[in-house]
Order: sequence, then structure tokens, then C-alpha cells
Amino acid sequence: MSEPTVEVPGEEPPADVGSGRDASTAAAGHMNGRSRLGAVTQSQRPDYRLRGLEYGQDGSPATELPARRPLRSRHHRRSRRRRLVLELIVVVAVTALVATGIRTSVFQSYSVPSSVMAPTLQAGDRIVVLKSKLLSGSIARGSIVVFRKPAAVPCSVGGADVQDVVARVIALPGETIWSVGQTIYIDGKPLAESGWYFKHSGQIGTAPILRTTLPPSEYFVMGDNRSNACDSRAFGAVPRSSIVGKVVAVVLHNGHLGLHFF
Repeated sequence: MSEPTVEVPGEEPPADVGSGRDASTAAAGHMNGRSRLGAVTQSQRPDYRLRGLEYGQDGSPATELPARRPLRSRHHRRSRRRRLVLELIVVVAVTALVATGIRTSVFQSYSVPSSVMAPTLQAGDRIVVLKSKLLSGSIARGSIVVFRKPAAVPCSVGGADVQDVVARVIALPGETIWSVGQTIYIDGKPLAESGWYFKHSGQIGTAPILRTTLPPSEYFVMGDNRSNACDSRAFGAVPRSSIVGKVVAVVLHNGHLGLHFF
């Protein structure tokens, strides 16, 4: 009794089923064809794992390679090196000027006598001042200035031998200034200071500002350390004629050498 023949879907029976040798050869050829096809397919697929990537579900790399930074040209590196050397020369020159206490017709160096301007300036810091005769136009609000100590000072500004005082300009000529609580008002508007004062002492500290209208060419100055400052709240407005100059740089801060411009 003959066995029933079962067809496998998707496959055709061998052409010659009567010869075992031919059937074996055909099967081997069929298998070799699959192997060759698989080898070609595998070789054509890029192996992203060689680049440290993982395959996604669709066979594409799951992650992208980071973009390479363009190599800087030799000219760019030389320009940057020259700029750094120039900045170093400027720092050394200004530091030498300040350290030796040299006074010129343009700049003047000072040592900060007290902590009235902390944290912006500390006692002992070295600053560079552009002399007032070279200042163009009016002095701006927020500028740090050096001025001659007023004749009558009811508070300490760093010692009896101190001749010049450093402080920040808060109100300008013709403006009206006063305070309510810890807020400064100028011409009726709250003053929004740009991080000038010492946060722990507040905008006013312990001494309020009485309502004051400034005469022409006079400035209301305050220290950044509002709780420990001898300023216009004590000795009044500062006339333009007594201002020595504007602070433009600090070269020694907290004992560290450097160059910072204002």
C-alpha cells in the first residue's frame, strides 16, 4: 500500500524523486544556494557594531555617531595665542603701574582703605582710576568713583590719614532720592540695582535715606556694604569738583592678582 504524498506549502518537490543521488544533489544545491544568499545579504548589511553602535528593530543603528568637531586651523590657533600673550602683557603692565603707585596724567592707582564697598571691593584691593578730566559727559548711575574726603565726616572712612574715598553713584544731579524700609526711591520710582549692594545687609542697611533733592553737579553716593558704609547718608552729596576719577579696573582682589574691568 503506497504512502500518501504531503505537499509543503511554498516548496516544490524535487524534479527527480526516483533517484536518491539526484535528490541529494538537488537538496545540497538548494541548501548551498540559501547559504550563499544569506552570506551575500549579511555582507551587504553594514555592521554598525564595529563602531560601537547597536541595531534597531529595523536593522538600522539605534544611535547616531557624535559629529566630529572641525579641526581648528593653524592660523586660528596662532591668533588665539597672540591674543593671550597680548592680554598677559596688558595685565603685567597695569599691575606694575599699580604696584609701584605711579601716577600719570590719565590713570591713578589706589589701595582701597576699608570694606565700605564690599563685596565688590575689599580693604587692600588695588584699583585703577581714570581721572575725572578725561571723563566724557556726566557720571552714570552705578559708576564707582573716588573723591576727596569731605571736610566734616561724622563716621569712619578707613582711618584718619585717608584722603580719598571710594563709593558708588546712586542718584544724579537734579534727582530726588529717599528710602522707605529697605527700598530706595528716585523721583518716586523704586531703584532696581543690578546686584550692587551686599545682599546680607540689604539695599538700605540700618541708616535710612532722608528725602533729598540733589543740586546741579552733585551726586548721592553709597557704599555697597550698606550696613557698614560711611557715605552720602552721613556727609551729604558729593560735588563733581571733588571727584578724582572713575574706577575702571581692579588688579588685585582678595589678595589675588588679576585684571577685571568695570
